[in-house]
Amino acid sequence: MTRWWVAAVMFGALTALLAPAPAWAHNELRGSNPTDGARLSQSPTRIVVDFAERLDPKYTRISVSDAAEDAVVADPPTVTGTRAVQPLGALAAGAYTVAFRVVSVDGHPVQGSVTFSVTASAAATSASGSPTVSIAAVPQSDDGALGPVVVSGLAAVAVVLVAGFLLLRRRRDRMPPS
Repeated sequence: MTRWWVAAVMFGALTALLAPAPAWAHNELRGSNPTDGARLSQSPTRIVVDFAERLDPKYTRISVSDAAEDAVVADPPTVTGTRAVQPLGALAAGAYTVAFRVVSVDGHPVQGSVTFSVTASAAATSASGSPTVSIAAVPQSDDGALGPVVVSGLAAVAVVLVAGFLLLRRRRDRMPPS
């Protein structure tokens, strides 16, 4: 009877470990324009952030600030599908931070930031607009929580270890003394 119980527990643990978990996925930034750490010779006319899942315009926030942490935009971004666009005025030479906060379809807030710098003053920026910068992947930090797949895996390993220990102990108890 005990062997069947151990086998059932091990099967359940492996099933939990191998089961897909799409509902646990959170939205993530796929890229930005300008890219994180970009050094631009001209002031960009807009900021573009592209996410893996659709954005809810009601819960999408983008702020752009200079090195003194003063905001340089006040208007809300335009959201279309997975992309948010924040228009910009002419920026002076300097470092800028683009902070974003969106809400995933599962209700989990996702936030992060990218930085870029403008090397020429706004007066020196040509009338041709912003430079063409491709959207590239930007690694994002998580909120510090272990992912559900990792937690499930650790739980499954713990269950298998406990079941194995109990099985070995039972076998040892059945053996006649030497």
